[in-house]
Amino acid sequence: MPDVRPATEADLPAIGRTLAAAFEDDPIWLYLASPKADWAPRAAAWFEADARAQLRGHGEVLVDDEVRGVAIWATPNHWRGTVGEAVAIAIPSARLFRAGLPRSMRTLMRMEGKHPKDPEHWYLAILGTDPAHQGHGIGSALIREITDRCDAQGLGAYLESSKETNVPFYARHGFEVREEMEVGDGHKIWLMWRDPRG
Repeated sequence: MPDVRPATEADLPAIGRTLAAAFEDDPIWLYLASPKADWAPRAAAWFEADARAQLRGHGEVLVDDEVRGVAIWATPNHWRGTVGEAVAIAIPSARLFRAGLPRSMRTLMRMEGKHPKDPEHWYLAILGTDPAHQGHGIGSALIREITDRCDAQGLGAYLESSKETNVPFYARHGFEVREEMEVGDGHKIWLMWRDPRG
């Protein structure tokens, strides 16, 4: 199993690049991002800004030893974004989403409206592995780092999967689909919950 550690500020550029590569073919991200945006640099800037905001706030940003994969977890009772976090990603959001920014904000608000309010839980906001390194256990290690804590603390965990092909992967880690949320013209997001294990 790959080694997992907390990210540092020095990791942020690599985090941006890794997540931009991981979500390059993601149907929801491509639906929300402007087709006129140059995906790789603008998405990397967005993910880097988001990870920086989480590092400086209540998030827990985890990476493997070579930053081939990244998980951004919100700690219990801190899943809702703050004004400071919104300000931190405002410019990268405008550059990535452009005219689609209102659509992305509406989608985010709908997702927040469906987010479990109780009980106390960890929230896996973002998980991505560079496609060149997928299938080597990096994503699993990044999940297990927190789900092991969930089990020890008796806490649940929650995520939204933007790809149907990832649902079985999350299911192997104990997550179950609670709802399918339709987004735009036929796209879906799978809302998944994990109860703590014995």
